[in-house]
Amino acid sequence: MNGFAAFLSKEITQTLRSKHLLIIVAVFLLLGLMNAPIAKLTPLILEFAGVGDLSGLLGIPEPRALDAWVQFSSNVGQMGILAILLICGGTLSGEKSRGTLILPLTKGLGRMGVVLIKFLVTSALWTIGLAIAALSSWLYTTLLFPGETLVNLVWMVLLLWLFGEFLLALIPLSSVLFRGSMSGLIIPGGVLFILLVLGAFPELFFWNPMLLGTNGLALIVEVQTLGDFLAPALCAIVVAVVSVIIALVRFRRAAI
Repeated sequence: MNGFAAFLSKEITQTLRSKHLLIIVAVFLLLGLMNAPIAKLTPLILEFAGVGDLSGLLGIPEPRALDAWVQFSSNVGQMGILAILLICGGTLSGEKSRGTLILPLTKGLGRMGVVLIKFLVTSALWTIGLAIAALSSWLYTTLLFPGETLVNLVWMVLLLWLFGEFLLALIPLSSVLFRGSMSGLIIPGGVLFILLVLGAFPELFFWNPMLLGTNGLALIVEVQTLGDFLAPALCAIVVAVVSVIIALVRFRRAAI
């Protein structure tokens, strides 16, 4: 237990020194603050671009709070997840490549502890980043679109969080199975590509974990209910748990 606590402390210190937390805070704060202004100014920008009278000629409605959350879903669901994967993709594989895991392992830290701590720290970074983006977006949207209320915002953010956790759980498995300082991105990148391809098959659509990150807006407009996300959420949780378990078992037998 002392080895676990010491390595956890080391990971937190290393995260702070490497400025990973600072980068996450800055990136996700920007992704949170940009949504409401973009939604508010888009008609004006298009008008200055020479499109003309948008509301009359093209029938484009006045911007609403919903438009800000459309931007949130797109920005955080794409750039935010890409940022967290790039930052965390080399946390375990990088230390394997540099050989810096040998010292804590010789001091009594179990190999399972290494994998679990790496996953916990990356999960914490994703949770902090998403919370900052969601809160800043909510505050700015409330200021620019006062009086508008939307339902199921929390559930939409939680579904996006689960999708991010699902991808982060694949990093330890990828890091254990492949060599290279950024090998942790191989399986998450491949899975993302496969999920995009599977989206073309209607019979698999409602089991696709990608829905957690892309269809959360359907909850806000009440086109779908929370029950519609049960299948992809269950699929994401099962795959994430199995991936971490396989990584734990494989890392116990792997050469460092």
